[in-house]
Amino acid sequence: MKLLFPTLIKWVGSAGEDLHRRLRDEIRDVVKESNGNVTFSALEKMTLTKPVVYEAMRIEPPVPFQYGKAKEDIVIHSHDAAFEIKKGEMIFGYQPFATKDPKIFKNPENFVGDRFLGEGEKLLKYVYWSNGRETDDTTVENKQCAGKDLVLLLSRLMLVEFFLRYDTCAVEVTTISLGTSVKFKSLTKASLMVDEFL
Repeated sequence: MKLLFPTLIKWVGSAGEDLHRRLRDEIRDVVKESNGNVTFSALEKMTLTKPVVYEAMRIEPPVPFQYGKAKEDIVIHSHDAAFEIKKGEMIFGYQPFATKDPKIFKNPENFVGDRFLGEGEKLLKYVYWSNGRETDDTTVENKQCAGKDLVLLLSRLMLVEFFLRYDTCAVEVTTISLGTSVKFKSLTKASLMVDEFL
């Protein structure tokens, strides 16, 4: 979480007040409809919050490297070529090569909070933040992160708790040896008191 949460705040904080307004309105409306409770059901009704988390995972995966030994002879296809891998050979992948592929993602270097809304949800099969496709399930046969669903849940909860308390923020981002350092330059407390919409 030391890498994930600062990165999430970096991208959401830098996205600007329009995204902040859309997130806070969605979050507060759903929580109000849920009698002031943040439940699993309420989280599923937040149609923008989840795609925003996916976009942060896409643009800057918390663990960008994946590797393993081929269990059998395979051929890996790119847009332009095919690569033959023999059983036992080491395979190394840098996930941002896939998650920032300009042939798949329009403006891949830009954070687009609603990229995965509606028809954009089909792009999730190209998001490799958890050592596999986002659309793949974790099994004992693959190396997919066993905690991927928990990571997404905690990230969504972080955004929910943040936007229940604050309307917007401005951040200062610096790069450090372990990733990203984010400092809040300003925080605007919720225009409504938490109790008013809970």
